[in-house]
Amino acid sequence: MQTLFRALAELIIKRPAVVIAAVLVVTVVLGVFATQSVTVQEVVTEDNELTRALDVIEENFGEPTSVLQVVLEAQGDIRSAASLAALSSIEKAILESDAAATLVSGGQQPPVVSFLTGVARAAEAAGMNPAQLSDEMVAAFQQKAIEMAPPQFAALYESLMGSGEPPSSGLMLVFQDTTGLGPLEVIEQQRELFDVIKTVEAPEGVSVTPFSFGLLLTASDPGPEIGRLFGIAMGIVLLILAVVYWLRPGPGQRRLILGRTAADVGLTLVIIMIAVVWMQGAGVLLGPDYLGLTDYFSPQTQVVPILIVGLGVDFAIHILARYRFETGTLGDPEKALRIAMTTTGFTLLLATGATAIGFLTNLSSPVSFLATLGVLAAVGISAAFVLAVTFLPAVRIILDRRAARKGRLPLKALAGQATSSLSRIAAKAAWPAERAPVATVIIAVLLTVLGGYGFTQLESEFNLTDFVPKNEPLLATFDTLSKEFGGGFEERTQVLVTGDIAGPGAHNALIGAVAASAEVPGVQSVGGFADANSIASVLGQAFGAGYAAELGVLGVRPDLTVGSDVDVAAVYDYLIASVPAAGQVLARDDGGSLITRVDIRTSGGQNGVAALTAGLKEVFSPVEEAGAEFVITSQTISQARQSQAIENSQVLSLLIALGGAMLLLTVHYTIYARKPLIGIITVLPVGLVLALTFGAMAVTGIPINPVTATLAALSIGIGVPFTIHLTSRFLEERKKTPDCKLALRRTVSQTGSALAGSALTTAIGFGVLITSTLIPFQQLGYVIVYAIVFSLFAAVLVLPSMLVLWDNRDRRRHGSPAPAGEPGDSRGCME
Repeated sequence: MQTLFRALAELIIKRPAVVIAAVLVVTVVLGVFATQSVTVQEVVTEDNELTRALDVIEENFGEPTSVLQVVLEAQGDIRSAASLAALSSIEKAILESDAAATLVSGGQQPPVVSFLTGVARAAEAAGMNPAQLSDEMVAAFQQKAIEMAPPQFAALYESLMGSGEPPSSGLMLVFQDTTGLGPLEVIEQQRELFDVIKTVEAPEGVSVTPFSFGLLLTASDPGPEIGRLFGIAMGIVLLILAVVYWLRPGPGQRRLILGRTAADVGLTLVIIMIAVVWMQGAGVLLGPDYLGLTDYFSPQTQVVPILIVGLGVDFAIHILARYRFETGTLGDPEKALRIAMTTTGFTLLLATGATAIGFLTNLSSPVSFLATLGVLAAVGISAAFVLAVTFLPAVRIILDRRAARKGRLPLKALAGQATSSLSRIAAKAAWPAERAPVATVIIAVLLTVLGGYGFTQLESEFNLTDFVPKNEPLLATFDTLSKEFGGGFEERTQVLVTGDIAGPGAHNALIGAVAASAEVPGVQSVGGFADANSIASVLGQAFGAGYAAELGVLGVRPDLTVGSDVDVAAVYDYLIASVPAAGQVLARDDGGSLITRVDIRTSGGQNGVAALTAGLKEVFSPVEEAGAEFVITSQTISQARQSQAIENSQVLSLLIALGGAMLLLTVHYTIYARKPLIGIITVLPVGLVLALTFGAMAVTGIPINPVTATLAALSIGIGVPFTIHLTSRFLEERKKTPDCKLALRRTVSQTGSALAGSALTTAIGFGVLITSTLIPFQQLGYVIVYAIVFSLFAAVLVLPSMLVLWDNRDRRRHGSPAPAGEPGDSRGCME
């Protein structure tokens, strides 16, 4: 492999312009594909029985109606004349707009209903003008309307008022016909209605906000947010790079050093930008429109460019640091490039491989967008590496040749970076390894155990609202719905019943289960009955709509149950053919089998989903005992399952990532140094990094979610390169000198200072995520900063102690690794 890097170095030295041109051609080609990238706003969930059940329901029943919730809020009692006027104006605006054509019509479902429905009619019945009612009269007529309404409607009117006393909020529900529309088309139809309602000027003292969950999730495009974060990260990183790349100028060299620093900063910026283009283009090629190996880009995968900034900058720092040092020492840029490429360049290849393995462990995740994120990140980091060992040195060698010809190469300043303040500070980190390596390793083991305990205390969490910016106004409305109305009227839980549903026993069990579900925590009820569309509600409506005689002939009793000899399939086919509402709950699938669903209005939310699911399983268990099968599903339940799947996949991802990195390094050090144990030692400190990061997450209350679930990959991607650089440099220095302590100090001072610089740029680059208005990205910012700090700690404090212990053992078995005749005492680090 080093032969390959020597050949690459020769190509760059002899044909730098060709290398640059090749990079630009690839960039143009991938840039064309990058312009075709598609970001899908919908969150893709894992494929399991819950999502498959939702697909069956969508295919066979669809969603014939959608509801837009209009939240009215006031400082005092919402049952006021101002609220009545606002509701009247909203309804009038809707009916006079083009959106009126989208409202449901016919049947028993009114298109618009509110907490003050019936007040105007009651006032007119009493000979009064509704527009002239006082606040007290509105409250009185509302109570009268509730008393006069049928029980189910009376309970609905009451549920449309907030939970306060007196209520300070109320709801208007607007039902739209969505037959034949896809999810995004439904949202677009709701958005048109939203715009109509927002044109209504609410009376003083009353606020009006239309809301739907779909509108909330699509209200804000995360693109500008990611762009803002990317721009800030790049700006701060460039400032830090200017400090890291700055050289101490000699007399009259300040302008020369300033130009060189600006060139190196600019080169680093260019390779990062090109790496992002390559990642975007490769993502399109790998996506559904071409190879079909990954999904489309999503709001979650938009964090990848920031990952490339944070991790890709390290490649430039390390390759330039070694190249600069060798150029200053040897006085020859070409010789310096050969050494940098065959040492640091090769080490960067190992680091890239370990990082890619870490990100590709996301392929084991059951969540598809995590797998896509892992692939894109691996491609992006690999692109940054390729550019760091081709484009960057090609441009740099051209510039330095020109400077050498003009006698403007600052050799003393370049060589002097070895004695920089950062290097002197880093050299102090060798003290624990020289004086107390055993104690250092023991402390590291204890910290690993402590951090591992923190991992057991972490919770998994996946809320779609977390991917909505915190400053989105609709989030406040969502909070009102959650607090005052149990989550509102959009949360629906489905029970898909399949199998032998046409048996009398199964039918009767289903009728009983629907009735019993009213007692399940989280199930919303109306008039003491579960607010659900089901075979029970369809039969109830059919009995009251003139179908009682036919149903009686078929064997359906007034209590909706049937006798043991009734042909239930004939009953169901009759309902499908004769009762329009039956199509919402009964169907024959593609195979001709009868299926049914129970569509229940619930308010369990993310916190109550476990109790809701358990309660429904209990009440529907008689259906299963009667020979049918059922699946309880909803978007909320599916998200909860996904959270659990993410948490469960963490252990597997960790094992794959650590095992893969360890195998890679073990094979490498076995082939090139015949020291397989070094590969294991190099990876072990990353276990400490993971444990401490998990512990910090537990202490600061950061859960495992679809974004922080990339921690295993990130810790490998950050921690392993740190340890590889230090191990490789130690082995290199150990071959040069028989004095282990001198080799250790050189390693920690030189590589440690580069690691500190890259850690600083990476931490600040990723730290920008803390300012994000998206909660998962904000949490990811904290997590990455934790991982970077702990990676630096493990690499410059813990790993040297482990290397000292290994060196002591290796010297006893094989003698000094330094060539005979080298100056210095032949002694180990512990002597």
